[in-house]
Amino acid sequence: MIQLIPFTKEQFPILKKWLNQTSPVFLMKWGGVTFEYPLTDKQLEKYILGANRKDSESYIFTVIESNSKRPIGHVALRKVDYNHRSARLGKLLIGEERDRGKRLTPLIINQVLQYAFETLHLHRVTLGVFDNNTHAKQIYETYGFKEEGYFRDFRRVDAHYWGMYEMSILEHEWRNIQNTTDEPNHERISNKLQKDFR
Repeated sequence: MIQLIPFTKEQFPILKKWLNQTSPVFLMKWGGVTFEYPLTDKQLEKYILGANRKDSESYIFTVIESNSKRPIGHVALRKVDYNHRSARLGKLLIGEERDRGKRLTPLIINQVLQYAFETLHLHRVTLGVFDNNTHAKQIYETYGFKEEGYFRDFRRVDAHYWGMYEMSILEHEWRNIQNTTDEPNHERISNKLQKDFR
């Protein structure tokens, strides 16, 4: 249904289109302090510098629909530490309104974690999620991410402070989830999320 392909300059226009029609607040919620609104080519060139190479510290992906090859989203695995076998998942986005609500997020998470644990042979994947993004936090928890801590008043946005939850999943936890049911994990998670968010 979906594939992850390396994010390159050719996809700059589509990512800018998706994000520049939102707001500075949304951009912060999605990308943290990596970007400033509006998103520009210069920011994206810095973002992909050194990415998607052998032994890179960053693997940045465009999510495409398998059959049509149409870009539908974005995700990144960054801060790869080969010594400690860890990385950070982030920048997950379903770009078009018409593609939201199709249970794509668990598919993307599954493919990114598969890449992290099976291709890069990592042990641990972490992420941060703001406390006002409860839907995303619930998705990550349902998928198996564990809450490790909470940073109070972590970012100041529009005169309001946002806290951030720190979460992680370990390789053996991910593999256990894959093996707990005959139903493919992303479908099981999607079905649960559909019930949870009706």
